[in-house]
Amino acid sequence: MTDFELRWDTVAPLFAALGDDRALAPHGGAGTADATLLAIATGDVPQPPRLPEGGGISEAPLGEYDAVELTIWGRPAAKGLIAFGEGVAAIGGFEFAAGDADGALGAAVVSALAEEAFLEGAEWLVTLVDGDPAEVPAYLAEGWREAAKVSAS
Repeated sequence: MTDFELRWDTVAPLFAALGDDRALAPHGGAGTADATLLAIATGDVPQPPRLPEGGGISEAPLGEYDAVELTIWGRPAAKGLIAFGEGVAAIGGFEFAAGDADGALGAAVVSALAEEAFLEGAEWLVTLVDGDPAEVPAYLAEGWREAAKVSAS
């Protein structure tokens, strides 16, 4: 597998499909970027998802994107969305019904999303993190790397 090569015209529509209504573009020049695009090879995301006791994963196709939901004892605990492109899948729309300070719930959702991406033929996962990449959410774990700075309007 080669290094991730950003093709913005392929990636940007995926975030729009996930409901990000900002006009996103690669950040050029000096100044602070609005967000950071992170990338990881789908095979580098730990598998299988580590579920908490009583945890279950469900997946649902919802038109332009799919949703993955983690439940604990039948109650929603976390969810994420995924949209597929050619060789790449974008993830986002993360929501947590319960606290996820250690990132365990989110990590299980990301793992399930990576598995779905792999099964759909995507070699890479990408996601947007607002602001500085030093503030990467705990659920993304290790292995994600900066692919681009992003400006939004």
